[in-house]
Amino acid sequence: MRLSTAGLRRLGSFIVLISLCSAGYRLGTWTLVGSPTPVTAAGRASPAAQATSPAAPTGRQPATAPASTDQAEPTTDEHAGGHTDPFSTIMLELALIMLTAAIGRWAAMRAGQPAVLGELLIGVIVGNVAYAMGSPLFMLIMHLGDAQPIFAEMWRNGFSISAAAASVLPAAELAAGGTGARLVEIVTGPEGATLVLMGFALWLFSNLGVILLLFMVGLESSVEEMLRVGPRATVVAVIGIVAPFALSLVATLWILPTIGMPVHIFIAATLCATSVGITARVFKDLKKIQTPEAKIILGAAVIDDVLGLIILAVVVGIVATGEVQLSEVGRIGLMSTVFLGTVILFGERFVAWAVGIFRRIEPERGKLLFPLAFAFLMSWIANQIELATIVGAFAAGLILSEEHFADHYENHSTMESLIGPLEAIFAPVFFVLMGLQVNLSAFLNAEAITVASAITVMAIIGKVVAGLGAGPDIDRLSVGLGMIPRGEVGLIFASIGKGLGVVTDGLFSAVVLMVIVTTLITPLALKWSLFRGQRSSPRPRPARP
Repeated sequence: MRLSTAGLRRLGSFIVLISLCSAGYRLGTWTLVGSPTPVTAAGRASPAAQATSPAAPTGRQPATAPASTDQAEPTTDEHAGGHTDPFSTIMLELALIMLTAAIGRWAAMRAGQPAVLGELLIGVIVGNVAYAMGSPLFMLIMHLGDAQPIFAEMWRNGFSISAAAASVLPAAELAAGGTGARLVEIVTGPEGATLVLMGFALWLFSNLGVILLLFMVGLESSVEEMLRVGPRATVVAVIGIVAPFALSLVATLWILPTIGMPVHIFIAATLCATSVGITARVFKDLKKIQTPEAKIILGAAVIDDVLGLIILAVVVGIVATGEVQLSEVGRIGLMSTVFLGTVILFGERFVAWAVGIFRRIEPERGKLLFPLAFAFLMSWIANQIELATIVGAFAAGLILSEEHFADHYENHSTMESLIGPLEAIFAPVFFVLMGLQVNLSAFLNAEAITVASAITVMAIIGKVVAGLGAGPDIDRLSVGLGMIPRGEVGLIFASIGKGLGVVTDGLFSAVVLMVIVTTLITPLALKWSLFRGQRSSPRPRPARP
């Protein structure tokens, strides 16, 4: 029997589908097996759980450590007696995430939408289905923001898992059925160490992806181009801070008149942030990254990050001490100014000198390795002064150019062509993870929906109004729409407020809903705005014979 080309394609697709289903089933059932190991009354996790925390120094034992009667039941391993590599599960996870992202991109492009929207939506679908099925892995991924402070407390103070959770999470979340209690059960279960490894590996890959994305965006720009749009970007950033803040205060004072003013201020501060990763990806997907609108948005995002940090310092000072911490505000402003000023004035000179030195160390692959090392170094420096790491990566891309390598390397490949494949692998992980962490159950809270609807409308209007500062010869609507997404930045602001006890669970859910909506609508709205002129222009009529 002979098969046609179409038949062979169908057979190949069927085989791939069966392989993916098998791998997914293996991953899902593997994370579902086994009941979680309980935590002892003394607050000590089972030995299986202790594998997830660093070992105590030799000779030092916790004062409350019970006798060795708290032993985990022996578990059967299908590979018992053979060699197993824990990293293999990470490879399976990365492979499935990459294929999931590819399916999402394919579906989005078939629908005529930006690829990033498909990556976000397929993450939402997969994450919530697996979460509803009770998968411990996806439970951990969805609440990774809650889990990270727990592990930080463990590693910093040597606490047990349950003690660390009790020190950073509200008592309500540690009650039976609460998020904190469920996380403790998962981490102390027989597969806890592997689940934690998989969750943090995904977090690591996603952060690497967004850093590479902004670095690539920076490579397609230059310091001169950013300075050219600097005044307009500054106006857009300032309006984009003031307008959402004022509008949010009006909305929450009207809807929630009984809560204290610090709460209103903190919610308003969360609306000031901008997450430029999604917007930058949309512009790249649509081949619009070289447009003046993209340059203004990227410049405004950098200024927005600095202003956002200053506002956060002011708000935290008001909430914590009742007064503005001028020293902290001054420190952030000074460090940010020094960083950005150094990049603009001396960045290209330093790179030209450093490339020559690096050429002596690495004569063959320097055009790949130096840009990556420089981007990671700049990300670290930005983080040290409390700016976002992506600001450092973007700055590194701005001051690097092909001319820096022309006299040292004969490789005709560009930096974009060398680093682009890495960005194509890891950047989609960031957007799929954002989708995986969207909990649709938040939409079931009526009060949260009411507050979320109000602040979402104010958040959108405030950023769209900011686009007016771009000037009359610019697509101001596209600039405003590109400033809309809050992403992880808004969640960070809200989580700080929650940790201070200012933002309640209901208000936090409202902020999460606002972040979800602004994140998901931006790709759709931005594509419509960028191409609306082309659709509205009349088509030329064919000439009559």
